[in-house]
Amino acid sequence: MQPRLGDLALHIARISLCASGVGLAVRVESATLAAAFEGALFFASFALMHDVAHGALRLPRKANELALTLSAALMLMSGHALRIMHLRHHARPLAPDDAEGAPARLPLSRALLGAPLSALALRVEAFRAAGPSGRRCQLAETALNLASLALLLAPRRPALLAVAATATCLQLTMAVWAAHVPHNAPAWMLAAARRLAFTRSPIALSLGYHERHHRTPNLPCSRLALPSPDHT
Repeated sequence: MQPRLGDLALHIARISLCASGVGLAVRVESATLAAAFEGALFFASFALMHDVAHGALRLPRKANELALTLSAALMLMSGHALRIMHLRHHARPLAPDDAEGAPARLPLSRALLGAPLSALALRVEAFRAAGPSGRRCQLAETALNLASLALLLAPRRPALLAVAATATCLQLTMAVWAAHVPHNAPAWMLAAARRLAFTRSPIALSLGYHERHHRTPNLPCSRLALPSPDHT
């Protein structure tokens, strides 16, 4: 099958735009703008990582693995760790051994309170579940994450601190926005997300068409609202 280069280009364009915003905010020393653009960059990177984790972009294996590492690195996370737990979630959604989906079985308040511990537990479980090669990848990615975080914190510039704080906050609340909400979204939220489908926003589409994503995980999120999974 041919790589889905148009979908890849869309991901890269979004990430580039958000990264440019972060760079501009840092240059003008605006912590508020830096946090806003970093939030956008985090979600844009998450969307690419998610499609790559499922092999939805049909990239060659080595390119796919590199994209998995780099997209997650923009979130200060390990792509190989995320993939292990996410594919387990798809294999047995909301089953007792589905650690990623566990917050979806909890009330929102408990999911929110337990979110930081859930994030740590997922990282540990992903390492345990990996083979020797996968563990080496996760260790290398974790080292890259720590080095990136150190570079953000060392200058003690407010805008860079805002970038680090935003990425960290979004990591520690993933149990809510990536697990609990998609599986427990009320009807009004789903309807609102579907009305935004024309934007091809991966956030709106993955929320509004989450059940379809589970049925066709190898379909890029930006295509979830299209009439046929075979649409190219």
